[in-house]
Amino acid sequence: MPSKHNVEADAASVEGNILRWTSGGDEGQVELDHIVCVVSSPNTALQAQGQGPGPGYRILFLESKEEKAQDQENAPMHLGKIDISTPLPTALTPFLTQIPTHLKSQQSANAEAEPIQVVISTRSGTGTAQTVFKDLVQPLLDGLGVNYQSHETQSAQSIISLSETQFLPQASAGVEQTIILLSGDGGLIDILDVFYRNKYDSTNGVQRMAAPNIALIPCGTGNAMASSIGLRSGPASSLKSLLKGKPVSLPVFAAKVSPGSMIVTEEGNGRASIPIAPTDSDTSDACDVSASQQVMYGAVVASWGLHAALVADSDTTAYRKFGSERFKMAAQELLYPSDGSESHRFRGQITITTRTKDPSESTDGIQQTILSEQEHMYVLATLVPRLEKEFLISPDSEALGGKMQFLRFGPMAPEDAMRLMTLAYQGGQHVREETVMYQEVVRVRIDFHEDEERWRRLCIDGKIVAVEKDGWMELCMEERELLNVIKL
Repeated sequence: MPSKHNVEADAASVEGNILRWTSGGDEGQVELDHIVCVVSSPNTALQAQGQGPGPGYRILFLESKEEKAQDQENAPMHLGKIDISTPLPTALTPFLTQIPTHLKSQQSANAEAEPIQVVISTRSGTGTAQTVFKDLVQPLLDGLGVNYQSHETQSAQSIISLSETQFLPQASAGVEQTIILLSGDGGLIDILDVFYRNKYDSTNGVQRMAAPNIALIPCGTGNAMASSIGLRSGPASSLKSLLKGKPVSLPVFAAKVSPGSMIVTEEGNGRASIPIAPTDSDTSDACDVSASQQVMYGAVVASWGLHAALVADSDTTAYRKFGSERFKMAAQELLYPSDGSESHRFRGQITITTRTKDPSESTDGIQQTILSEQEHMYVLATLVPRLEKEFLISPDSEALGGKMQFLRFGPMAPEDAMRLMTLAYQGGQHVREETVMYQEVVRVRIDFHEDEERWRRLCIDGKIVAVEKDGWMELCMEERELLNVIKL
């Protein structure tokens, strides 16, 4: 939808919280709160040829696509622009923005400028990524004069393939890259998995791998990572982060699983093998990932019990159309089975490893504890505070802080479990309850004592893993830092 404000203004002034402009016989106004940035006019080439209007400014701002929408704050947004050649009103000075380094094309080894990469995940969430790109991201990049290349996903393997054929080789060659990712958490995890699963050869004088900078534009269902780093107002809020944020290293965990474990696909009907660590694996010693061992990598959450089951059960076409509400719907069925039976008691042994501080020692010690409880309802380890915009599962977690928090509660009445989940939506108050175990850990191991496969399903950053009978999973933090996330 073209913006009626994509204009070249004759004059602009600020009155209170309103920017007013005139262009020919037209006039208009924009609330200052809706301004994304002000940049120097990109018409430098025209100016050099004597064809441009001279030095000026470009104002990029958000406007509702539905002028009469009752809820303007949550209405679909479009990015508009106003070009002015007159002096900039003083009140707009705080909005002046320099294009950040991560949005400038980098020189590769062949001396050609590498464009910014934009990945549009067409199947994420409710399928909004293409619209978000057209209405917000594309106008921003065009308005800033950024050189970029866009990729629309064609299948669930598209981001993996793009990472293997382009992102990883470029990073291994030391080329700086920025990837603007319009997706949910799954797109980030696909890139992460490719980077951490492949060995990087630093011999033969090859320069150090350049960690790509990933800018998140949330278009998924839960958007856990985006919500956790402050992008809780949807795609529009991520534009300011893209402009003013800085690259921060992305902490990653490794999830080792017992032989025979499989990734669940095709809405529960298919199975895919979990790749093994290469025989010359260069993974960190902290995780003890040996050659030929099945391992997955993540940056958000690993869970078993109620959380993993509801993510798995709701991962269908029928459920996905409900967005994040699908999780609550699946939880209702798990807690109140339609056949009238009681909610399942998940059976297994959990071992946690924590750091201990001995006042007489200069370094922290390590303590391993086997939980006495053998039946569970909710078991989760996470690196982020939020799993959804308002679902504060781990209030002590700092986004990108690199600390793993463990949360567990045992079998209880369905109404009590629902109350705990409701408290998580109320500022993370559930962690104050006596029935909830919540603490920082460095390692978690689960040995499963379940006969039925459906009760041995894990959730690793949205991917569902079915573990073999008498199997196990072990989590630990990775030491390698191979990816950055842009954070405001």
